[in-house]
Amino acid sequence: MRYLSYAVLLIVGYVLQSTLFELITILDIKPDLILIIIVSIALLRGETEGAVMGFFGGLLMDTFAHFIGINTFIGMITGFLAGLLTKGFYKENPFVPVTAVFISTFFYNFAFYVLNILLEGYTQFGYFFNTIILREMVYNALITLPVYGIIYFINSLLEDKEHYKRKLF
Repeated sequence: MRYLSYAVLLIVGYVLQSTLFELITILDIKPDLILIIIVSIALLRGETEGAVMGFFGGLLMDTFAHFIGINTFIGMITGFLAGLLTKGFYKENPFVPVTAVFISTFFYNFAFYVLNILLEGYTQFGYFFNTIILREMVYNALITLPVYGIIYFINSLLEDKEHYKRKLF
């Protein structure tokens, strides 16, 4: 049930990101809902489920990419690192998901720059950082709390259901 819920979250996130979020671009930047979902799951469930979510979220993002596998690899690493980053943090603290998404957005976009754009010969990192990475970091951080709240609620329901099932047997 949990993995079906994760799959639905990713698909809904991908559909929203490629349709509705196209309409709410600010300075040619749209929020990366898939990345926010990956980091949120990693915060709540740890590095293994974060890496799995990153793999499948990146695979979804690779459907329209130039090079298949780059988003998958970066998403998996980002999910894993976000899961490691949050050990010992209080999950209900709103500062934790916002900070984790902020840092993860930088890592994801920097890795994407190195693996994709630099290989194509684009070497102006300062311009790329100012026009894309920094703006996306702020935009993702701003919409993290409502998205994290929804995922936190779904995770709580799933944990309660799993706890109830374990009590029965």
